[in-house]
Amino acid sequence: MSKIAIKIKSTGQIVQTDVGNLSMKVGDWLLVETPQCKEVAEVVDESRLKDSQVEKGDVKEEEIEVIRKLTEKDIAQRDDLKKIARNLILECQQKIDNHKLPMQLLDAELSFDEKKLTFYFTAEGRVDFRSLVSDLASTFKKLIRLQQVGARDEARFLGGFGRCGEKLCCRRFLKGDLDSVTLDMAQVQGLATMGSNRITGACGKLMCCLAYELKDYKEAAKKLPKIGDQIKTDKGLGIVISQNVLCGKVTVELEDKSRLEV
Repeated sequence: MSKIAIKIKSTGQIVQTDVGNLSMKVGDWLLVETPQCKEVAEVVDESRLKDSQVEKGDVKEEEIEVIRKLTEKDIAQRDDLKKIARNLILECQQKIDNHKLPMQLLDAELSFDEKKLTFYFTAEGRVDFRSLVSDLASTFKKLIRLQQVGARDEARFLGGFGRCGEKLCCRRFLKGDLDSVTLDMAQVQGLATMGSNRITGACGKLMCCLAYELKDYKEAAKKLPKIGDQIKTDKGLGIVISQNVLCGKVTVELEDKSRLEV
């Protein structure tokens, strides 16, 4: 028996499960069975599986059964179910309006056996949607899951273009693989002083691409004097006040307050 980390599509939960003698690799799509329904999951890198996640949430490790890799027929069925689910968004939004809830729907999907219907939404804060769930369950005769998502996920659902002119990375290829993007990443790359509007994406959060080359920047920065170091130049001693990591240069302030790039 071998174990792999998988990401449940409808919940985003990453768990560990046995695959028996099946051969799997990262990126493979699987049909799995949980206590609730049959649904789709993706094989992900085990580094994304934290110890606390193995038995956290609605689905525990021993309760997941891997049925098979998705076949071409399965993929066609998955796409058909996606279309059916999206056709239910308007009716769901009408019910949200009837219940006077501050929610905005983004997307919907049906589980592989059509037992579970998941709606993804955004809201400013927490929403008490218990009465809405009962209403939806009564209408659609299915297990209802309402999944609130953040600003990054909202951008991924809606799509758009970044300042680079390309389609948003989260829409094209990112699958939630990146760790948190922090202001420190911008500082390492010398971008923090350019203003927040230059380093924020369409979602209003720091751009995911700040993490792409961070490792290379850190390695290159190790070869340069640190900011605050005193170094000797052709024009005398000076203090390093900034780094240009890409060019392998630093700016030095000399004793007479003049500046020099070396």
